[in-house]
Amino acid sequence: MDIWQRIENDHANIAQLIHETPNALNGPGVVRSRERLLGDLIDALDRHGAALAAGLYPPLRREARTARLVDELAHEQAAFMRDLRALARRRGGSGWLNRFEDVTYAVDQCLHRHVHELVPAARALLSAEAAERAGHAYVRAKIQALRGDGALLGGALGGGAATGAAVAAVAGLALLAWRLAGSRRRSAGGDRSEGGNAGRQTRPVGVGSGRPGPDRGTRSASGERRGGEELRARQERLLDEAIEETFPASDPIAPKRITR
Repeated sequence: MDIWQRIENDHANIAQLIHETPNALNGPGVVRSRERLLGDLIDALDRHGAALAAGLYPPLRREARTARLVDELAHEQAAFMRDLRALARRRGGSGWLNRFEDVTYAVDQCLHRHVHELVPAARALLSAEAAERAGHAYVRAKIQALRGDGALLGGALGGGAATGAAVAAVAGLALLAWRLAGSRRRSAGGDRSEGGNAGRQTRPVGVGSGRPGPDRGTRSASGERRGGEELRARQERLLDEAIEETFPASDPIAPKRITR
């Protein structure tokens, strides 16, 4: 899945939360309350903004024709996020729905600019390789945001869609560590048996060695090595691929049935 599809999926999730939040109820026994959905919307927008700031904004800021657009979108995001957090602190009351509609109209306008201005400009400017790098940065930023926004602690207290995404992201990192550890073990076994040097101790490389360097296990990892690819570059590529295989395609869409 490329960065353009990730942006589209994030937009779909945000639109669904905007649609469901005003129709939800608060009170005992309500699983997906209005308050909880508004919190999920704020989290989804935070993660989407962080991902754009890491993936697309840096290369576009370096171009004079798109730098102003990026600054405008970042300013719009900051404004509606401030208003949404103020609305969350109100916890209902007179005029809450009208204010919610006003703020989410600003969200809709910003996402419309993403689709019709930001993405077309980025597609025109970025090469395929640059778009791939942007996609990797987009995924990493979302994982970092998930790990930092309290979603995992929230899961211990009640679960929810954001928690599921956080658990999946962290599980992906654990799977990656397991894969690389297995590769190291296979590589170490090969070193001991190659060239009649069975039992020879090898110098540790990578994690635990106290120094950086291309991971020896990367040589034996699955997948073909691209022509002329350095070991360090291959390790970085395998890292990105493993993360993307296990990270959700988008934040989970909020369920249709929200009151029981």
